Amino acid sequence: MNPVFPSILATNFFNLEDKLRAFAAHGIDFIHLDVMDGHFVDQISFGPSLARAIKEKFPFGLDAHLMVSNPEKAVPHFIRAGADWISFHAEAAAEPAGLLRQIRDAGCRAGLVLNPDTPLERLQPYLGALDYILLMSVFPGYGGQSFIPGTLERVALLKKQLGGMDSACLLQVDGGIQPLIAAQLRAAGADLFVVGTSLFNADDIGDKIHQFSNQLHWSRS
Repeated sequence: MNPVFPSILATNFFNLEDKLRAFAAHGIDFIHLDVMDGHFVDQISFGPSLARAIKEKFPFGLDAHLMVSNPEKAVPHFIRAGADWISFHAEAAAEPAGLLRQIRDAGCRAGLVLNPDTPLERLQPYLGALDYILLMSVFPGYGGQSFIPGTLERVALLKKQLGGMDSACLLQVDGGIQPLIAAQLRAAGADLFVVGTSLFNADDIGDKIHQFSNQLHWSRS
């Protein structure tokens, strides 16, 4: 699996289909959907209809990151829309355990998200029920922010904890990620990298994906 997950939040939606075709041509496996409700974060992005439209036309896996105040209501819609992975914020869910179970029972992978200022201890009760953890390396709500360097230490600490549990849980990071930062995150223990602005603003998407692949020592073979 390609560890680079493009976030379409950064796109000009009039050009989205062309961008998705470019991703498919250059070995991208998953598209990251930043779903914003205008309440948990200030911005509003899109809903399950966009997930369904992408799923109907492209072979990508869909990774839905729910930045919403009531993930309990949103999760069933994204399951029906065809999302393969669904994550929601620990800061937003009243009962994460039940929601994680609902996602997994639907045949999807379940993830929990932490904002940069949320202690890692918030994850502790749920580590055995997670397929992946998304650590935000910016504060959610806006694209184009700068990477928060303290994320590297958070990744390393969490990776050590998961290793002590012999856990297969994957670590995903989202926010301000450039190729060199991705390499640093990989060295700290991250597995997956959500990339928005630096990828969508690239003059040559194929070349930018190649830069990430080189830094992450990843190839399809």
